[in-house]
Amino acid sequence: MDNSSERNDQRGRSRREFIKLLTAAGAGALVGGSGKDAAAASSGGSQTRPFSPFRKEHETIDDMYEISKDYKRMNQKYTIFNRGFWDERVRPNFLGNGAKKSGVIPFPQEGTPGYSKVDWALHWAGWAGHRAGTPLMGAGVRNTGNYDDWDRHANPKFDRYQFQDKAEATKKVKRAANFLGADLVGIAPYDERWTYSKWFDIDPSVEDDKSLEIPWDKMSEAEGVFPFQPRSVICMAFEMDYDAMKAPGFISGAAAGLGYSIMPEVSLKVAEFLNLLGYKSIPTGNDTGLSIPIAIQAGLGELSRMGLLITEKYGPRVRLAKVYTDLELEFDKPVSFGVLEFCKRCKKCTEACPSNAISVDDEPSATNTTGSLSSSEGVKKWYHHGERCMLQWDRNGGTGCSFCISACPYNKLDTWIHDTAKLLVGLPVGRDIARQLDDAFGYGGKTAASAKAFWDKKI
Repeated sequence: MDNSSERNDQRGRSRREFIKLLTAAGAGALVGGSGKDAAAASSGGSQTRPFSPFRKEHETIDDMYEISKDYKRMNQKYTIFNRGFWDERVRPNFLGNGAKKSGVIPFPQEGTPGYSKVDWALHWAGWAGHRAGTPLMGAGVRNTGNYDDWDRHANPKFDRYQFQDKAEATKKVKRAANFLGADLVGIAPYDERWTYSKWFDIDPSVEDDKSLEIPWDKMSEAEGVFPFQPRSVICMAFEMDYDAMKAPGFISGAAAGLGYSIMPEVSLKVAEFLNLLGYKSIPTGNDTGLSIPIAIQAGLGELSRMGLLITEKYGPRVRLAKVYTDLELEFDKPVSFGVLEFCKRCKKCTEACPSNAISVDDEPSATNTTGSLSSSEGVKKWYHHGERCMLQWDRNGGTGCSFCISACPYNKLDTWIHDTAKLLVGLPVGRDIARQLDDAFGYGGKTAASAKAFWDKKI
């Protein structure tokens, strides 16, 4: 038997052993769940998959995380992408004046998986909606493109439709958001802590400039104050394509671009739905406020080691948008399902990160251990080194990175193997199994073969 055959035989035996172990442990976890919890899971809808006996609802986000009473709202100017426009220390070549000189992104490299001319075309096709509908969203500028016309959104011309109660209003709003294109929908209370203390705006005269050469010298700070008092925040998550995210270069960049193209389209439609019913509402993307804590409050997921939201259904493979409204809705409860304990042991994202931007610490910290200006302080979490991450994007030529997303064991399709592993994340052995399962079955990272597999997928 040659070495290749021997390795394949060993891999086959390893997989069979994993299946036996997972099946036995999964059955035990299911038996350990209470009948009440199982009944609740069966009626929980399509957003939650699979049922986990370790799933828990919390009254508020403060019950899930240690948040300082002295927490200070973040100034949008200091988010890492905004810093790229004014801070020379982290300004990447693909932003600002360097964009045109470098061709924005590397020229297609035929023969390199993920970097061919066809991959390049797919990348820019994915970003086309973003470029046309929200050309300044790369700078996080609010009230522009499909996110614009705050005056109209804050002053609807129609009489208010009277719902029977909050339950009916919530049901209709969620169904509308899902129908209009959101993959996951949750409702959070408006919490001023997550609104930027100051917004980083741009001179309206350059609003129609669709190039990446943003004139940062024309950007200025504006007080983070809404034209009305929001009561509810509709938070929406949009899945990024699993097969594309496994591939390197332009293909995974296309998946992110498609998400950014869909975000403004759907959030605008949801805001329009509310406006036509007489309610004030404002569609937003990465601008205006921090999306992840709002998503957590809306019950869409948990915070991870890599700083991204982990959802039960899609893992970290989502983009987020939100609509602020004065319509009073029923709020979803924040949920935990084992991510914190899982991330303490896993560290696959840390190992996969080419720029060492993700913390290696076993435990989250109440203080910013990175010294990064782009971290929202005052929360016990793993702090992310945004500067290193941004410069890695530059090394990738602006195609993005997403190695951490691809490596995450939660970033998987709904197969019985991964469903069983997810059932076990509340147990120490389950966390180790889920991590090892990725390697044994060939998951957990970008590969050149994934670029070919993406195009070979049968339609």
